[in-house]
Amino acid sequence: MRMVYALILTVFLGGGSLALDAKDFKTAYDLLRNGLCSLKITCLLPADMIYPADWKGDVEARLSRSREVLLIGDVQSLQPVTGYLDAWLKTTDPARKQNRPQIFAVVPQEQMVWFRGWTANPELASFVKVVASSNENEPLGVVGRTGLPLVILDNQAVFMPTWWQLDGPTLRQVLTWGRLLVDQIRAANQRKGEVK
Repeated sequence: MRMVYALILTVFLGGGSLALDAKDFKTAYDLLRNGLCSLKITCLLPADMIYPADWKGDVEARLSRSREVLLIGDVQSLQPVTGYLDAWLKTTDPARKQNRPQIFAVVPQEQMVWFRGWTANPELASFVKVVASSNENEPLGVVGRTGLPLVILDNQAVFMPTWWQLDGPTLRQVLTWGRLLVDQIRAANQRKGEVK
């Protein structure tokens, strides 16, 4: 029975010419998971899953509609996203200029310098809030040093730089954590402003 289960997983979710498009991957997984449980083969497939996300069709498309973007982790690993955001922030197109998102970043202290091109520009500074901590025990310091780059787009999706998407109950917990993190970034920037 386990071999049949493995075969079904390989055919529906596997690589090669039988592989499903990334946007259909979750639907196929949900059908397979519920079907195997209904047939009393196994109910052990997790509700959480990680599946591939296409940069052009999924990540960039969602990024282009985002009003709020949270970047967490190493800047080098987030280059496709930061490159896209850089072009968006510096656009001369009036329509795109009007729809620029709020960008929040939690990075290691030594990488804050990368964001100076945004934060030192008076026109762009209001769109970008960057926080880092030299104290490794502070929550933001811990998050910035996790080494797990994440992108949260309008509290809808979490992507890693190799473009895997997380979906399920864990995602909801991560997004709740992400919203709290954005609030903490706002509060930290407000405190900096009050001190100056």
